[in-house]
Amino acid sequence: MSKRQKKDKKQKTVYIDDGHTVYSMENLPGGRKHTGEEPLLEKKERRAAIRAAFAHYLPILFMTIGCFAAVGILLYFWLTH
Repeated sequence: MSKRQKKDKKQKTVYIDDGHTVYSMENLPGGRKHTGEEPLLEKKERRAAIRAAFAHYLPILFMTIGCFAAVGILLYFWLTH
């Protein structure tokens, strides 16, 4: 059997979208619900929410960066001496 005959035998299946739904993906976890309503915050409330998020996450970020820096410094001293 030659290479050309092998290529001719491989035929790709053509799928045609007929529009039917096999399973509804609306109730799966992690999906966004499209209710059309978004929480409306006033300018002061939005700024307070952002400030609270920064107050919560910045110390965690600085501790993580500090740990990476400490490991880097320890590796530097360990590998150079």
